[in-house]
Amino acid sequence: MLASLALEGPEQLGLSLRPCGKDLCVAWVMPAGQAWQSGARPGMRVVSLNGRDVQGAVIPDPLKEAELLSPEGRRFAARDPDADITRRWADVTLWLTGACFAFLGALVLVRRPDALVARLFAFYTGITSLALGAAPAASSGTQPAWSLVVVFLSLLGVAASLPAFATAFVGDWSRSRKSFRFFWLAGGAVLAGYLASLFRPTLYGQVRTGFAIYFVTSILATLVVLARKALVRNALPSTRDARLALCGIACGMLPFVVLSLVPLVVVDDLVPAELTAILWGVIPLTFAYAILRHQTLGIRRLVHRGMVYGITTVATLAVMLLLVVAADSLVDRSLGARRPAWLTAALLAFGALLFHLLSRGVRKLVDQFFYPEEVDSGTLLAAMRSDLVGSEHAEEVVAAMVNKLRESLRLEAAVLFLGTTAETMRVAAASGPRADESIAFVQPRLLEMRLGEHGLRETRWRSDVLLIARLEAGGHALGYLVLGPKERGETFVREERHLVETFTPILALAIRETSLVAELREVSERLTNAQEAERGRIARDLHDGPLQKAILLGGGVDDVTLRDRNGVARELAAELRELCARLRPAILDDLGLVPALEWLLEQTAQGFTVTPHLTLSGMSEDDRLAPNAELALFRVTQEAVSNALKHAHPTSIHVSLTRTMNGIELSVIDDGDGTVFAGDMRRGLGIPGMRERLRQVGGSVSIASDGRTGTMVSARIPYVVQGEQ
Repeated sequence: MLASLALEGPEQLGLSLRPCGKDLCVAWVMPAGQAWQSGARPGMRVVSLNGRDVQGAVIPDPLKEAELLSPEGRRFAARDPDADITRRWADVTLWLTGACFAFLGALVLVRRPDALVARLFAFYTGITSLALGAAPAASSGTQPAWSLVVVFLSLLGVAASLPAFATAFVGDWSRSRKSFRFFWLAGGAVLAGYLASLFRPTLYGQVRTGFAIYFVTSILATLVVLARKALVRNALPSTRDARLALCGIACGMLPFVVLSLVPLVVVDDLVPAELTAILWGVIPLTFAYAILRHQTLGIRRLVHRGMVYGITTVATLAVMLLLVVAADSLVDRSLGARRPAWLTAALLAFGALLFHLLSRGVRKLVDQFFYPEEVDSGTLLAAMRSDLVGSEHAEEVVAAMVNKLRESLRLEAAVLFLGTTAETMRVAAASGPRADESIAFVQPRLLEMRLGEHGLRETRWRSDVLLIARLEAGGHALGYLVLGPKERGETFVREERHLVETFTPILALAIRETSLVAELREVSERLTNAQEAERGRIARDLHDGPLQKAILLGGGVDDVTLRDRNGVARELAAELRELCARLRPAILDDLGLVPALEWLLEQTAQGFTVTPHLTLSGMSEDDRLAPNAELALFRVTQEAVSNALKHAHPTSIHVSLTRTMNGIELSVIDDGDGTVFAGDMRRGLGIPGMRERLRQVGGSVSIASDGRTGTMVSARIPYVVQGEQ
């Protein structure tokens, strides 16, 4: 019975027992546990348990002391120290230090998740906080096995991650990455040895020595890496940051190594590890100071407004829970078993209401004391409306609106991009001291970003945040508005995002007005020029042909015979007829669209080395449409054929006219080089003229070309027979 109790109950000492003949022997010893530190090893015979001989009767539980017999015949005791001996203040300090590491690492990771050095620092601080959090349990009297394992593994992780972080911190990661593989391989060997020592505790002595060497090597390597950068005589920010990191890590880690770790391996504790480990807190404090004052790790501001809201919300929730628990305890003491179930539900509802009220109140206090400059959305929108109504220069209004939004939101940059493709995208307005940096970062990535439901998206830029909004008007995308970063490294809060959602439609309407005004001005100028050019062409045609013949007929030349005059009259009539046909072919009014298209293609074949084709589907030569519809389709065909002959140099042109259930479809396809509208899209009136003609009859036009193998112009109008409007 005594043996069975001994086998079940000595976990407080970090060892287990087994029968060996009539005696009890040590079967297993927890590496680094209380029994191990006292000298217990597997195979030693047990003399007494809790002060009683092993041959006695039942032993008390829990088991706190075991007297053992060494192979040399020396008796010694393995004791579980009284928990009151543990220095509680040291435990609390270790927990607080671990919390500082965890909090700083989480903040750095949130601010710079894209940076390798920030991720390595977060891993280092996380594993360090784990070691410090488990250290009080590992140094207590009970010493549960899990705490010893966690402390060893986490300290091994600290040793493996610290040199890697330091190397990335000074910018040498790419050159030293291969050498770290061997360092991590050595750490893996130490880990394998420790796992083996859990099953064969006799190996732990060598493992502890190897671990100490590995840890000391890690600290020295870290200090060397930082010192090489810190001792450079220049004023670069990287050198200054390396000096701060060197001071923090040296002051935090060297006392632990020199006063606790090395003496523990060689002889015994010189200073308890739980005391020297407290100095590790110098490291997060140093980095927090460096980030706040010198923007270390590329972080301009460690704690932004969103984090403040989150922290205060969690604190408010904790206060609310304490109040609800206190009220529940008071009610329980007052009513006891008579407490009705509805009272518990009422307390929960009261807690939810209290949390809502407290969180709103706390947030108002935070805004009042820390963020007093709120965005006045009403004033901003009123100023924009005044600009839109009172100014005739829409381009200047758009730029002014972007600048006012930047000033209201306290941004360092605000950029307006117009265009939705890589070829058409351009910067239409830019404001702020960091506008050029923002353009260089976001322009190559803008078209690949997927925006959210309301056309908004936040994207990270180093430790800052950019807010990207899509501009739409009339169901068509116009471009993008890129806002940020904010001053002092802040982030966008919910009210600011709502303001941007309200602002972007107004800006889109202003941009569309700007585009329409500019297009109208440009089209008006083109029409004036085209009108003068057409008048000049008609004047030249009349002067060179009909006018000269009219002079002959009028007697301007004396030696012209009657026969000659008749011939000249016929030529004059033919030229005038051709001129009228070019201006508006009579065949279109007399016979309809299909004969007019046939006549146009015949004229094209006679004047150019091109083979035209006309295909009808669902229509015949006798079908007539409304006059406006016939004229629009004829002019579209005429313009498409003319542009193909002028720019694309085709060998064939295929025109098709199809009646569908919804209307009439016209297509003009050429086999040219695909550059039909290359010049017209920038300077001519062809495409705008097509669209305007078809818009007047409720139709539309589209142009497709791959730039190499021809162009297809497609026009669609609703079906309207002659006589209908």
